[in-house]
Amino acid sequence: MKRRAGREGLFLPAWNEGIFIMNFGKGIQKIQEAVKKNRARAPVAALLAALTIRSTACASDVVTQINSLSSFVLSIIQAAGVIVTAWGVFEFANGYQSHDGTQQTSALKRIIAGLIMVGAGTLMSMLGVS
Repeated sequence: MKRRAGREGLFLPAWNEGIFIMNFGKGIQKIQEAVKKNRARAPVAALLAALTIRSTACASDVVTQINSLSSFVLSIIQAAGVIVTAWGVFEFANGYQSHDGTQQTSALKRIIAGLIMVGAGTLMSMLGVS
């Protein structure tokens, strides 16, 4: 019988005189030893898997709350944008009446800033931030 030594002392299959011979004895012993060593780890692994599943369920609740908070903050920014735009319009009218170019310029900046604040939600979606 010819056998050739493989990795870690296991005998790999060999062909001798028409008979296929395999020696699994050492391999089975190694598997049994690994099972004995890892018996205590199996319940811990099951617990971790269960906690992972629960954490993904909780993650959706957290994401929902964060999305509602971001929409609330965005609505506050849009409301402030309406106020800033109105303030800019009134300031521009006052500067136009008094022929004050500096006041008109700052009013135009304020109007543009207010319009940007009003359109913040649309701008965020265009940039890919949800």
